[in-house]
Amino acid sequence: MFGRIFGSKSSILPTPPKNQIEVVCPSCGAAQYEPRLVVSTFCKKCGVHLTIQKRRVVASEVTRSGAGMAEAWSGDEPSAANPEPAKPEAETKPEVQNAEKPASDDTLSAADGFGAFLQAQPVAAEPEPTDGNAKDEPMTASMRRPQSNSPPPTPSPALQTANSLQKMKEQGMYRNQYFKDVECFDCGHKFKTGRSAKSANCPACGAGFSLEDVEVNMTSTQAIKTRGDVLVRKRGRLSTSSVHCRDLECHGIIEANVTCSGDATFRTTGSIIGEIRCQRFVVEKGADVAFLNTVHATDVEIQARVTGTIFSTGLVLINSNGSVNGDVTARSVSIEPGGELNGAMNIVRGRQAPPAGA
Repeated sequence: MFGRIFGSKSSILPTPPKNQIEVVCPSCGAAQYEPRLVVSTFCKKCGVHLTIQKRRVVASEVTRSGAGMAEAWSGDEPSAANPEPAKPEAETKPEVQNAEKPASDDTLSAADGFGAFLQAQPVAAEPEPTDGNAKDEPMTASMRRPQSNSPPPTPSPALQTANSLQKMKEQGMYRNQYFKDVECFDCGHKFKTGRSAKSANCPACGAGFSLEDVEVNMTSTQAIKTRGDVLVRKRGRLSTSSVHCRDLECHGIIEANVTCSGDATFRTTGSIIGEIRCQRFVVEKGADVAFLNTVHATDVEIQARVTGTIFSTGLVLINSNGSVNGDVTARSVSIEPGGELNGAMNIVRGRQAPPAGA
């Protein structure tokens, strides 16, 4: 009796961790760890409600399920909430057929623990199908297939690479990110090569050419022939016979015939000697450049002061800060408010041949 009220004084478990105390159930004698400031808990073995007051453990008749001890562990005795006596087993019609039965027919007791009481409950059966075509089969208890918590197997690196390449091809990213278009200088054959390649050989004629970018930051007299880009720094001076490249950006001085397959951008002050042939010709703001030879381009955009003769097979645009001192021949000329054209303007209606080497 005193053990049920005050609890057992003998330590069953090892020394409790920090900020925890050992609580011994007066009903079953099981010990468990609880926080130091605990005032109410349940026994983990028998499910009895425990109250802790000034290190005294008091057990009540209420279990974890909310019913009394006798009502929780005895299914034949009537309770206060259900005064009707239990019907004989022969007269009771089971609602669920083929339900799992407990391993033993003996009546469960409080010493068996609350877990055994839960395991002894019947498993709910699956609902009967309402489809008219369903076969008349006996209802069986629903059984779930155990699922594995292990992660899915990792594919091999070769398979991952193949899947990535296939995905990029489907999305149209393969060619844009890993390949670029080049054109042979000798035969004009166009083909694709790796974006990081430094040189290439034409598959049609076998001629080799460079794909590297060239940067000029001092005086240079070496001819340039590459399918890469050329950058002439502000202190750079390129004096040679010819320059063949993809895109050209000039901040210095050029004394050569320039042929670009892409854009030619100028932002410099001074004179440029030699013909300029490109697809798009741009003179940026802050420039004041004089072209002593004709400029051939498909599209022209003038944003600063330019002196020279311009021949375009497309549109010539002179914006508000642009000024052209020379003759302009193009299919169309557009001058924004503030722009100037001091020279002859020739509009060509027929289709013109593209610039050579572009």
